[in-house]
Amino acid sequence: MKQIAQITDIHLMEEWSARHGADTDSNLKLILQDVGARGIRDVIFTGDIGHADAYQRFFALLKDFHFTVIPGNHDKFADIKPHYFPEYLKTKPEMFHSTEDEHFKYIFLDSSSDSISAIQLQWLENELVTAKHVLLFIHHPVLQVITAVDFKYPLLNRDAVKEVLVRSGREVTIFCGHYHTDDFTKEENITQYVTPAASVQMEKNPLEIVIHSRYYGYRIIELEGRAVSTHVVLNHGKGFDVVD
Repeated sequence: MKQIAQITDIHLMEEWSARHGADTDSNLKLILQDVGARGIRDVIFTGDIGHADAYQRFFALLKDFHFTVIPGNHDKFADIKPHYFPEYLKTKPEMFHSTEDEHFKYIFLDSSSDSISAIQLQWLENELVTAKHVLLFIHHPVLQVITAVDFKYPLLNRDAVKEVLVRSGREVTIFCGHYHTDDFTKEENITQYVTPAASVQMEKNPLEIVIHSRYYGYRIIELEGRAVSTHVVLNHGKGFDVVD
């Protein structure tokens, strides 16, 4: 069985995080300690690293793991590039790429502009020509979530992304963040998991954005054969517990 830790929305050194009660540096250190204690070596970070001055600190904390990073709407490629050197970035102006193993194809998209570019959409369509189960990592959710954040700050061209995914006919599982909440949605051939933030959370409230710091966490993804199972791990101030 392969295990991956998905971490998202840490917002390191952002005044916004601190104002809402999150000690993001401590949160990230404790999350990574918990990930390591569970014997997980693979980490995928799905965006919103934080203030540009925090990037060196962020990547230093990740150095003992096999990690992949994609940007969120708070991140800029120009800020990330001096600290992150995967081979694919030598030839691309955006942070999208794919890898695969025996059973899964892992696709990583760059939604830092709040949309998926035409170049990425065409590339995605070609990448979906596969017999493997597709695991799609993106900062923004593609499927709608009934919450105020979705109404105010969605992926602007998510209908176009969804159309490409549905038209492919492939089994697609999306792992994302951005909404600072936990959510599960399934439509047609797409299953989507939104992962709670490593910083502050936003209540699943359709009328207004309500922010709190009562807990923080990450997601464990378990792969065995072609099967995917996943669990959210939260810390309410007394250590980490698997909650589903």
